[in-house]
Amino acid sequence: MLELAKATDFEAVNRLARQVTAHHAQWTPNLTVVEHPYPMDYFLTCTKPESLWESVIYVMRQDGHVVGYMRVYLWNTNSAVSAKRTVLSIDDIGVDEALRNQGIGTQMMTQLVTLAKEEWGCSSICLYVDAPNESARAYYEKCGFQVRNIGMSLSL
Repeated sequence: MLELAKATDFEAVNRLARQVTAHHAQWTPNLTVVEHPYPMDYFLTCTKPESLWESVIYVMRQDGHVVGYMRVYLWNTNSAVSAKRTVLSIDDIGVDEALRNQGIGTQMMTQLVTLAKEEWGCSSICLYVDAPNESARAYYEKCGFQVRNIGMSLSL
């Protein structure tokens, strides 16, 4: 069951975040893999439900162990050309690399979609994925996500 992270999940979430960061470092050479991608003070803020408009971390447990996590936040559109709506952004997601392709990510996403619709009143979920990350792109498409924007960057 997807649940808000607890202070005691600090090491487990950071272990999974290091796996994700190491994977992303393949195509982002200036990305540094650090011991605690989520420092303790920031992590503790992300364990409070009232931080949902800034950033919260949810975890998936299996036999009492954290096997996956998601860092998400809510935001409202604020544009003169579109209707005001609430959007859920997925900022980070990871499943233990030893347990991938076993449906854990799909379970997490399914439960997150339910929370977004039923608990938070969201009209959509958005995320960004690095173009070279073909496995993540395939996963998101399997979950029903569609390419809507193309982001570009310039390394300086």
